[in-house]
Amino acid sequence: MKNIFLFITIFLCHNSIIEYKNLVGNSEIVQEEMACYEVNMEWWPQMYISGLFYELNSLKRTVNLQNFVESKSEIKILKINSNNLKALPEELFLFENLEALDISDNPFENLEQLMIDLSKFKKLKLLALSHCGIVELPDNISLLKNLEGLALDQNKLKTVNENIGELTNLRLLNFRRNKSLKDLPKSIGDLKCLEQLVISGAGFTRIRDEVLNCSNLKSIIANASQIITIPDSIGKLKQLRNLNLGSNKIEKIPSSIGELSLLEDLSLGSNELRNLPIEIGDLKNLETLSIEYNRFKKFPKNLEGLKTLRMLGVHNNYIPEVPIEIARLPKLKILYLDHEIITDDNIEELRKENSNLEVKKHDALRLVKGPRRKS
Repeated sequence: MKNIFLFITIFLCHNSIIEYKNLVGNSEIVQEEMACYEVNMEWWPQMYISGLFYELNSLKRTVNLQNFVESKSEIKILKINSNNLKALPEELFLFENLEALDISDNPFENLEQLMIDLSKFKKLKLLALSHCGIVELPDNISLLKNLEGLALDQNKLKTVNENIGELTNLRLLNFRRNKSLKDLPKSIGDLKCLEQLVISGAGFTRIRDEVLNCSNLKSIIANASQIITIPDSIGKLKQLRNLNLGSNKIEKIPSSIGELSLLEDLSLGSNELRNLPIEIGDLKNLETLSIEYNRFKKFPKNLEGLKTLRMLGVHNNYIPEVPIEIARLPKLKILYLDHEIITDDNIEELRKENSNLEVKKHDALRLVKGPRRKS
């Protein structure tokens, strides 16, 4: 299930654009709005329920395309990864109705020609191009304007071509584990329909401000990178539900995070945090909060305002006491503590206050490499 959250569910409602135009009348504005509006993305906590991409991920690898030529008009998804392909095979172009294609783990020699060939599939929406040794995207990446999901994870990207901003139908963009990739292109802000951005395990030192223009973002997966700063105005992303910033080098969380009224999951573990903004208590839909492996020396203020919180992780900090008010949170089910610092009496007091609360001692659990954070 680990890889499932990297993909998205996309259900197209082809008639909705026409119907909406009749109601509004301004076709230019409507086309831009409806390009996002027509997609119904199914959301579960921390993941999208994937449609074609999930099928693609679950599909067995196709070794011989000739076996499927007779039913070529019916086939919408194909997985031809790990076939040592240096170019797309000629038989592939017979499958004109392809909507999803996985060509990962192939040593393509001419990326410009690959983009030209891929653009021949007029119905192609989802493309997995992972682990292909790609160092640089060609200028003509812009040919793939119909794409709604693009996975470029586990490549060798050092920069991302600004022309990727022309793929304005993108809902998902995945750069996971491109370790030499230090930044996103400025044109990332042109992807107005982007709903999930995955940049985990890369070399990013920041989340650039232009990301804030992606007003439909629901999920940012940016853990295990080198991120030092996040935008002060992160609160502009009003649709954000999942924000994973764990295992970075972040020292400060901006106060505008309290404006993320739909946020459900916030992971800040394994950073360099010593405090949280008091506005954290304004996150009225927050269900999970992870702040373990940081530099806290006292319990953060205002967490008792998180009435929807189900899980809280504060272990491997130098927090001497957890306020009894935390045990009174109506939906809190699991609390991870560090019993080498917090007394047994404090733990027992919390358990007495809420008999349904599961208090777990995780002081010895090594979730990440590196020194423990108790001093």
